[in-house]
Amino acid sequence: MMRGSGTVPDDRDTGTPAPTGLASAAVELLRVPLSGFVTERRRLAVAARDDGDDELATAILALRKPSVAAWALNVLTAHRPDLLSELEQLGSALGDAQRSGDATALRTLGTERRSLIATLVTATVEAAAAEGASLSGAVIETVRQSLQAASADADLAAQVSSGRLTDAPTSSGAGWGGVVGGAGASGEDASTARSDGGQSGDDTAGTGASADADDRRRRLRARLEAAERAEESADRESEQATALLDESTVRRSELLREREDLARRLDELDAELADATRELARRQREADRTQRAGEATRAEAERLRSALDD
Repeated sequence: MMRGSGTVPDDRDTGTPAPTGLASAAVELLRVPLSGFVTERRRLAVAARDDGDDELATAILALRKPSVAAWALNVLTAHRPDLLSELEQLGSALGDAQRSGDATALRTLGTERRSLIATLVTATVEAAAAEGASLSGAVIETVRQSLQAASADADLAAQVSSGRLTDAPTSSGAGWGGVVGGAGASGEDASTARSDGGQSGDDTAGTGASADADDRRRRLRARLEAAERAEESADRESEQATALLDESTVRRSELLREREDLARRLDELDAELADATRELARRQREADRTQRAGEATRAEAERLRSALDD
């Protein structure tokens, strides 16, 4: 790792423990309330830099804010790791049943899967509420889709369980990269696995290099502060756009439900109309039969009156 020996920056924070690696930093950062993401990211980066690991600090600053659904799943992992373990076990059992062609097991596991996903969705909503957040209907649906996808894909299940999601997986497939550090990586990840060959090699050049490094850090901090202000503004605009998108999604869902209700009612009316048509035909036949009987009776009466007159 790159170990600096220069002057301690003005924003040093000795009260924040330095993260041990990018994955451990991501686990901590990606589940903080989204409104505090930028502040917490900077705090962790400063802690890493003060610990002498400039490369890790840079990697932390490059982490982007997770989507709301991804954040909710990260919080779920922190609150209910037992349920995520059940999801992984269920996915493994489903895979075994599919490979063996065990239809009975597949039906049983399918029922268990639906029940577990419902439990997980409820737990996600509760975990988010415990962190002070209320999830919209659109986000909850994304969470549900992510859990369904994870239940059928071991790689996605591992990604969800990692607690380091930046995007919520909604389908299986190679190349999906919404998790920091790769699924299953430990806290001692890529940042601690890097070669230490980049350490300062010669103390005789330390003074000049330290001054250059301090100047470079000051310039980078100024650029970072400007970038963070721009990011906060972009985040606000993104949150407003997401809120509008959620409203449109919910409205569309409501209209789809109304259309389904109307379609069901139309089917019911069609069935009632068919019944009424059959009843009308039956009563028409009965009326025709009664009319013919009446005509025959009148003709017989007329015949009898004529015979009597004769």
